[in-house]
Order: sequence, then C-alpha cells, then structure tokens
Amino acid sequence: MTLTHFAIIAVCAYLLGSLSFAIIVSKVTLGKDIREYGSGNAGLTNSYRTMGAGKTLFVLLGDIAKGAAAVSIGALLAGPVGKLVAGIFVILGHMFPLYFGFRGGKGVLVGAVMLLLFDWRIFLIAFVLFFVAVALTRWISLGSILGAISFPITTLVFYNDPVLTAMAFGMAVAVIFMHRSNIARILRGEENKFFFKTKKTIEQSDRNGEENKK
Repeated sequence: MTLTHFAIIAVCAYLLGSLSFAIIVSKVTLGKDIREYGSGNAGLTNSYRTMGAGKTLFVLLGDIAKGAAAVSIGALLAGPVGKLVAGIFVILGHMFPLYFGFRGGKGVLVGAVMLLLFDWRIFLIAFVLFFVAVALTRWISLGSILGAISFPITTLVFYNDPVLTAMAFGMAVAVIFMHRSNIARILRGEENKFFFKTKKTIEQSDRNGEENKK
C-alpha cells in the first residue's frame, strides 16, 4: 500500500464514519440531538432506547452502509490491509465525528460491519461471544467488549501477520476505551440491562412535558 493509497483510504473512511446517523435521524425526524437523551451516546443502543425501533432501523441501515462503503474503498485500493486501515478510520470517524463536534458513538456496529467484510470467520467468533454475553447478562456493553477483545486474537490465529494483528489490536483498544464508563458500571453491578421493550422515548418525554405545562 502506497502513502497515497493510505491517505485516500484514511480520509474517505474518516469522513464516512463522521456521518453519525443516530444524530442525523434524531435531528431530521425529531428536531432533537440524541446526545441530550438517555445515555448521551450517539449509538444504536441509545437510539433504540430513546427513539424506538422504527427510527433506529434508519440508524442501523445508515451505519451499515457507511461501514461497508469505507471498507470497500479500502479493499479496492489496498486489499486486506486497506480494509483494516478503512476500519480504523471509519470507527474513529464514528467515535469522533467531524460534523458533530467530535462527539459520537462507540464504534461497535461499524466495527462489526468491518469484521464481516474483512473475514467472516473473525466476525462469527466475535458475534457468538457478543450474543452469548448479552443473552446471559443483558449487557450490550459486555458483549461489545468481548467481541473487541477477540478481534486481535483471531486475526493472529488466522493470519499470523504482525501488521494486521497490531492494527486489530489498535481497533480493539479504541472500542474498549470508549466503553470505559460501562466497564466501571459493570464492576459495580450497575450497568443498564438491555430489553427489547423500549423505555420512554424522546417523543413521549416531550409529549408528557407539554401536557405538564398545560
């Protein structure tokens, strides 16, 4: 991979990652910033909790599309290494979006898309760990952390490439770092549990607020 290829992949992936669809959907459909509600995180879980399933579907599709686009650019220009470079920068864009004050989500969904397009075996192992952890504990964050931890390990096992493994390790560290507050709550036994039944959404909160003013 040449320096020019690296720069193109990095810039394109970061700009794509900066398209935070949780923020976009909340602002377009509700005129609100999702970061002011729930956990304050511009991610899929907080979208579901605060906007409901319908609007979260658009967040899901948007984040999948940007992750797939970024990794496809990386693959086209530089193969497997390009995929991981794209993965790093699309996740950084998602976490620190240029267009939204550098305050975004935690990078789990776009990271999962990158894993799937990079190597389905690595994705499958991470997904199984995620699913089992969430099924047993209802902690989305724990599943995300375990999936991230598995990434550099499986990359080393399947590829035995120090460069790819180092890049995978860097992405895993970034995702785990973004979950540092969740880790603290897990250790205290205070982490929020995930259920498919949503709590009070932004629309319901605003509606109740208006009724209380009458």
